This record gives sequence, structure tokens and C-alpha cells, in this order.
Amino acid sequence: MRALVISGGGSKGAFAGGVAQFLIENQGRQYDMLLGTSTGSLLVSHLALKNIPKIYKIFTNVRQNDIFSVSPFVQRKRGNREYVSIDFMNSLW
Repeated sequence: MRALVISGGGSKGAFAGGVAQFLIENQGRQYDMLLGTSTGSLLVSHLALKNIPKIYKIFTNVRQNDIFSVSPFVQRKRGNREYVSIDFMNSLW
């Protein structure tokens, strides 16, 4: 039994997706099980469906700000002063 396991970690998972693509398409490897955590779990569902072009498209066109904002702080500049406030609605989601 052969398993392909892909870890998480954002860009590390994206790198693993490229490695998986190479192993499957260029090396002809076949796997009985596909397992993943975090980013890897998003990748293995597409690998199971043999939808590798979609994986490539997603990971080469998405930016972190397209997914979520990691900071609830908003910075504004008025004249010579900078103001920092909290976007409470953004921090609730």
C-alpha cells in the first residue's frame, strides 16, 4: 500500500503540491491513500479527483490578502500624524 502524505504550512503545502504533481504526472506514481493536514488537506482532495491543473491555478493566483486579513489594526495618515485604530468587525470574523 502506498500513501502520499502532504503537510500543512501554507507555502510549504504549495511546494508539496508541485512535488506531488511531478511524482504523479512525470514519474507515473500511483497512491492508494492521500492524506493531508491544513494546506495538504486542501491539496489531496484535488489530487484524488485528478484535478491537478486546478491546484496549480489556485496556488499561483492567490495571495494571502485574498484569503483573510491577519491584522485587525487599520493605519491611517492625516497630515503629519499617523493613527492606528482597530477594525472591530474584521476581528469578529
